[in-house]
Amino acid sequence: MAYARHQSFYLRDRWISKGLKAVTGSPRFFYVDESPEEIGLGKNMVQSLRFWMLATEIIYEDKSNKQTEHYLTDLGKLIYHKDRLLQINDTVSILHYHLVRNKDDLATVFNWYFNNFKETITQRDSLLKSFTTWVNNNDKSVSPKSLKRDIDCLVQLYTKKSEENDPEDFIFSPFTKLNLVKEESSQDGYGNVRKVTPEIIDIGLVSLFYVLLKYGEENEVDLVSIDEILNEDFLWGKVFNLSRNKIIEVLNKLTNHSQFPLQYVRTNNLDNVRLPNISPFEYLSYEYGFSLGRVTV
Repeated sequence: MAYARHQSFYLRDRWISKGLKAVTGSPRFFYVDESPEEIGLGKNMVQSLRFWMLATEIIYEDKSNKQTEHYLTDLGKLIYHKDRLLQINDTVSILHYHLVRNKDDLATVFNWYFNNFKETITQRDSLLKSFTTWVNNNDKSVSPKSLKRDIDCLVQLYTKKSEENDPEDFIFSPFTKLNLVKEESSQDGYGNVRKVTPEIIDIGLVSLFYVLLKYGEENEVDLVSIDEILNEDFLWGKVFNLSRNKIIEVLNKLTNHSQFPLQYVRTNNLDNVRLPNISPFEYLSYEYGFSLGRVTV
């Protein structure tokens, strides 16, 4: 498990674009003294950017040449060529999914909040207490300051919106467009942190289908039940706060996909969907009009 690797900086707008371009130009970018000046960020912000790119699985580390280098993953290449400014909600949803999936154990707090923490509404101090209790029960002793930084960063990542009257405001988080979390004032003066059920358009059908295909691939199944989609880690109910009704609405839309339709199947009195025979990345490439064979980075 890992804590506060983000250096207390939530992901800012344009950071992903800067990072993808920098890593494409130099695999040793994160270890070059001139990197902060080159990218227009502070030294700690550059290290934070490295964390966000690794945690969302758009770059990977290679230590085969006796030094650490970074390269774009296939997903990173797709985003670099098709949506590096994160203008498409599906792209941000996919980054969010990979963050909370926490495959390389870099983003513990994000995994915990979406997959383990069951409260819909809480306050930031109560959220910190719950996270601290969970960490103490599941890991070694961790600095309280690190855990607080994690909770603060979690809330900011999903709630830090741009200033409406400032077109040059680039310190907002692109994750706010997903509308998954809101922080709002309460009557007793404390801020409530609330998980929100978003509109389907905020998340995007492409990203939802991709996440479903990833679940099928990693669990080696082609039948997935609606109960699984609602309740299992790394699926729609937990990752995107979707209700059963929203899930059924999405599934109905995906059964009408022009190339790769889902199919409803009823087995053992359970409603299931059968996944099409296509890999998650192949599906994503189809939707984005992307071909790995046509790019050199």
